[in-house]
Amino acid sequence: MGGDPLRVVVVGLGRHAVRTVIPAITATPGWELTGVVSSRSEARTEASDTHGVPGFPTLQAALEGGRPDFAYIASAPSHHAADVREALEARLGVVCEKPLGVDAAEVSGLLGMAEGADGCLCEVVAYLHHPQFAAAAALLGDERFGELVHGYARFSYPHLDEGNHRYRADLGGGALLDAGFYPLSLAARLLGGDVEVQATGWTGGRDVDLSGAATIAAPDGRTFQCSWGIGSSYANLARLVGTAGSLEITRPFSKPAGYAEPITLIGRMGERTEVTYPAADQFAAMLGDVGRHRGDPAWRASIRDGIAARWSVIGRVADSISAR
Repeated sequence: MGGDPLRVVVVGLGRHAVRTVIPAITATPGWELTGVVSSRSEARTEASDTHGVPGFPTLQAALEGGRPDFAYIASAPSHHAADVREALEARLGVVCEKPLGVDAAEVSGLLGMAEGADGCLCEVVAYLHHPQFAAAAALLGDERFGELVHGYARFSYPHLDEGNHRYRADLGGGALLDAGFYPLSLAARLLGGDVEVQATGWTGGRDVDLSGAATIAAPDGRTFQCSWGIGSSYANLARLVGTAGSLEITRPFSKPAGYAEPITLIGRMGERTEVTYPAADQFAAMLGDVGRHRGDPAWRASIRDGIAARWSVIGRVADSISAR
């Protein structure tokens, strides 16, 4: 990237931030962790001591302690919108863990705020930055695959500890905003946000949804089926069907650093070919992309357009489930 490193504070110190986000920041050239923010003093002190950076109880305190360039929002989902607004008001670049908000209306407000200031607002969909996705995208339209006709994707995992925020509606929990986000984001990336949706969800008697499924149809006839859940076996898969061939993708969404399982290209007669790509840490790859392109207004606008399309689909799914 050149020049001084981008100074970033991490807001929220849950397990994901400690185990994945902060290590990706410290390992990515051009980025510098300059502070951590948490209302939990024990977590704040531990992260501060481990990484040799100051800890702050609030983002405002971090701003007063030395102005960063970016805020990486990794707080509970119900806090994301408020934390993003505060960062945008301070003219910081923002990278926010999914979901950006708890519903489409909340996200729309954040997009309007970012667009008005032409700010850098990125929702974490890290798999889109991994070489695996680039390899799959390169095959779409290739003569071996043809044009996309249909897709299927699922993301699910077993039950977690009962105290996990995913089981709490007041913290923005539920399967749709967590597990469902992954297959629905892929559908939105490939079909766009102008789609028809039929969806269903199941709560299992809890205050949050535990599973769901959706059939998504684009105006040009392309379709996508998505399913997701909390409380079933782990599934992280996608299959894309084209006019000439199809793709099987293992672990398209969450994947460990160094993952490089080949994509399988299946031909017209069932012949199978492995398509390889380089291993990478998808969070470091995402941060690298943000660092390289943050100054490009067209890139910032394209990122906001991607968020809008994604949440158009998620919002329509939520509305379809509510209407049943």
